[in-house]
Amino acid sequence: MAPKPPFPLAGIAGIVANNADEIDAASRRSLSTIELRADLLLTGGHDRAAVLACVAQAKRQGLRVLFTARHPSHGGKFDGTERERAQLSLEALSAGADVVDAEFASEAAQLLSAAQAPLILSHHDFDKMLSKRELAELTQAMQAVQPLALKVVPTAARISDSALMLDWVGAAPADGPRRIGFAMGTAGACSRILSTARGGPITYAAFGESVAPGQIALEELRDLYRIPDLNSATRVYGIVGTHSMGSFSPFLHNPSFHRHHVNAVYVPLQTDDFDDLWGCLDALRIDGLSVTNPYKERLAELADTTDARTTACGAANTAVITREGDRHIHAANTDFDGVGVPLAMKIQLDGTRVAVIGNGGAARGAVLALTESNAKPTLFYRNRDRGQAVADDLDIPGAPLSALDDAFDVYINATTVGMQAEDPSPVPATVFQRSSQVAFDMVYQNATTRFLDDAEAAGCKTIHGAQMLIGQGVEQFKLFTQKEMSFSEFVNNYDDIQRFRR
Repeated sequence: MAPKPPFPLAGIAGIVANNADEIDAASRRSLSTIELRADLLLTGGHDRAAVLACVAQAKRQGLRVLFTARHPSHGGKFDGTERERAQLSLEALSAGADVVDAEFASEAAQLLSAAQAPLILSHHDFDKMLSKRELAELTQAMQAVQPLALKVVPTAARISDSALMLDWVGAAPADGPRRIGFAMGTAGACSRILSTARGGPITYAAFGESVAPGQIALEELRDLYRIPDLNSATRVYGIVGTHSMGSFSPFLHNPSFHRHHVNAVYVPLQTDDFDDLWGCLDALRIDGLSVTNPYKERLAELADTTDARTTACGAANTAVITREGDRHIHAANTDFDGVGVPLAMKIQLDGTRVAVIGNGGAARGAVLALTESNAKPTLFYRNRDRGQAVADDLDIPGAPLSALDDAFDVYINATTVGMQAEDPSPVPATVFQRSSQVAFDMVYQNATTRFLDDAEAAGCKTIHGAQMLIGQGVEQFKLFTQKEMSFSEFVNNYDDIQRFRR
């Protein structure tokens, strides 16, 4: 039997799903590979001849072409027979396509294999994850077909599912078919980013609306995460929380890694199960974490060592992981810098009366920062049992939120109220009475919040949560890389976020 040809596709495969203009877009954006989704083009108004003409057009522009007519059972829209699907794929190869894709155990895959077509044999599950045993059994059965590559894409329920898929990609034998693998869903986002660094030949991105759950925009994969530059030596950092997919932190750290010539990538790790993530730090090869609510206290509990701030407040937002010998995890709290630096630009903190709303890890960090600056914080809470215990532990006054009045110089929202655009303010607007007062909202996901709007309407000074994000992020970057970076550099990165969000 003749040896298989080398796999011809590499990097990001831009998915052409709407029209031939996306082929031109792939060339303009310096991609080398496209996936031509014939099933979507056919149902979108293109006829068979037009679809095949797209293959020829892409080849004229120097692109490698993966041709896919996806079956409805795997999320596609091809409505013909299996023989028609196989025949269309063979005609696409004749028109210049480099590889075709068909689902494992489908009649089309069997026909294409019999014709010795260069085949990606694929499996998708839009509902669940495969167990390790199921994945091994599926791999063995798929390899028996002797395709050019295996593609397995289940749906992740937790971060450890992403770790399993990345391990699967990295375990591809040198003499076997290549492995294309990642997981769909928000918990699978990191696997989409990291799969090529583990040896997968390609990952996928849409030019416009995503065609699969959790798919990441082309501009982000190419320009933010820099997929073509990732390799087995790339250090991995991430943002952990229940809303990490909406975090701006990847837009702050990744450009600075590139600018400072650090071979590293910073990825979203959205999870509802921090202990699950903790159990796969080594499998994901994580070197550092930014940790958001509600996991800051759990990080402080699990770390091997902690800095003085973490020890004092019982919460950490940064983990630095080293593996010189045994793995060691050091927890630090850079929330002090996120609070202290922006406030110092607005008001003299020594002796200043500050109302901190909340009693979680962010509130604890804010109180520590304030007391170190000789401010006078008071903790306001909704839950008396929990809130007063936190205030007593921090040795500061505590009171129910209903007792909040206009006597304070600074009001800090250390809750998650405001993350949604329709959220109310956590405090009554009547607390804002003087232009010398400062409203500081730790929420940064929205351009503004009701809390800040009320303060501005009263003529008060405001601090958007982005300034805290930037302040603490600068210190995190130093802990991660041991490189100095200016506050203004992260400000510039933040201002550039909309280039990716458009």
